[in-house]
Amino acid sequence: MGMACAKRIGCCSRVTYTWYTTQFMVIKSENGVCKMRTLSYFSLLIIFLFGVGCTGENPSNQKREEKARLTVINPQHFHAALVQKHMHPAIDSVVHLFADSSTTVKGYKQLIAQYNMREDDPTHWRIIDYYGANFLEKAFDPVTGNVVILAGDNQRKIDYIQESVRRGRDVFADKPLVIDVAGYRKLNALMKNDGGKESVLVYDMMTERYDVKNQVVKSLLNNQAFSGGLVNAKDGEPAILFQSVHHFIKDVSGKPLLRPALFFDTEKQGEGLVDVTTHYIDLVQWMLSSETVIDIDQDVKLTGSQRWKTSLSNEQFQSATGLPGFPSVLQKHVVGNDYVDVFCNGKMEYTFKGIPVSIDVRWHAESLDGRGDQFYARFLGNSFTIEIKPDESGKAAVFITPNDDADGFENQLVDALDAIKGLPGITAERVANAFKIVIPEKLYLSHEDHFAKVLDGFLRYRKDGVLPAWEKSFILAKYYLTTKALEEATTIAPPFGQE
Repeated sequence: MGMACAKRIGCCSRVTYTWYTTQFMVIKSENGVCKMRTLSYFSLLIIFLFGVGCTGENPSNQKREEKARLTVINPQHFHAALVQKHMHPAIDSVVHLFADSSTTVKGYKQLIAQYNMREDDPTHWRIIDYYGANFLEKAFDPVTGNVVILAGDNQRKIDYIQESVRRGRDVFADKPLVIDVAGYRKLNALMKNDGGKESVLVYDMMTERYDVKNQVVKSLLNNQAFSGGLVNAKDGEPAILFQSVHHFIKDVSGKPLLRPALFFDTEKQGEGLVDVTTHYIDLVQWMLSSETVIDIDQDVKLTGSQRWKTSLSNEQFQSATGLPGFPSVLQKHVVGNDYVDVFCNGKMEYTFKGIPVSIDVRWHAESLDGRGDQFYARFLGNSFTIEIKPDESGKAAVFITPNDDADGFENQLVDALDAIKGLPGITAERVANAFKIVIPEKLYLSHEDHFAKVLDGFLRYRKDGVLPAWEKSFILAKYYLTTKALEEATTIAPPFGQE
């Protein structure tokens, strides 16, 4: 065979083949008689391309073997730092940081320094920073990272994502990716590859899938022989209900959390309907449609939404931010220089594949009873009701109540718990007419450590070179619903006790 004009052509496997522009001689047996045949290099190329297993959702992608090198852009939310709470063998220790000024990233750098200097399992991140009005342009120099981390200005986030994709960088971003209908349209075009790069990944940090309580609930609900499935409706009550209360003033990693001023500007941060709600919508999708592509037109129907404000005093604002007072960027939301109004609360009702869902998210200035952030969830099954609520010690726990006094329920529950894979040692104890699910402490992860799990998932997808179609559909369905809920929301007065 001739050796001239060699070319290298890659395939979706990691094997690289050398092809030659001269003809190839092959031997083919026909009825026991060997005959010489000639095939052009193009014919052999087709044979090999179809023969080495180039299948899957994105056959043009190659698996990535190189380490992830982080580029952190304008990180004004502490979730950017939580991605780096622990070192990861697949991530380079050198991190490139870009922002308009050092002031805007003060909280991020403080947390990274804290992780680097802690006594137990210290990290060793080396931050190379750049500050200036042209920070976004500089962020995509060839020497910077190949994975962009975003957590901050949610209004501009979709523009950062678009530019990252255009420059061939994968994106690992805090929620929400978009906060209005205009942003959703951009995301929809991007995720469907209208002008984007198929090989680039865009993924948001959905941490709640890794909460062991949610994993237990999902397993019990999907055990159809035990649960009988979710009810479609019960006296007008939603089959799935999420309610959560959050606080602007709180501690993270044992230190007071200082929030940036933009966190109180809903035009940049996003309102309550488009922020925390993303986690609960994702849980609904993950519990009821795990690894199944969602058809937005058929599966998701918004039925109603509301929004209302929380007012923070000047003193409360200073405690939450460390700033001396309301900055000029918030004056449009300030009342008499005494309070700043934040539309951070929202309620939405919708159906997912015919199952009615209600989500209610509220923000208070601070926790006056010392209990901190609170969460309640309820799932109405045909055989039982599941609740996630505080137990006698104030810790969130899973409770299950049979819908009748049928004999054998406790034994069925024990069998259902034993059948949960990967979560050994879970038991149940009777509490009045219900059962509390007792989860071994070793199965719990902190909110902060959930980020490590999400990061592992993102890095696996990155190594494979493709985001599964179901994950893409989850992202689009989620932000379609949040932005539509905001667009159609009715403004109401704050409920009693939240004035």
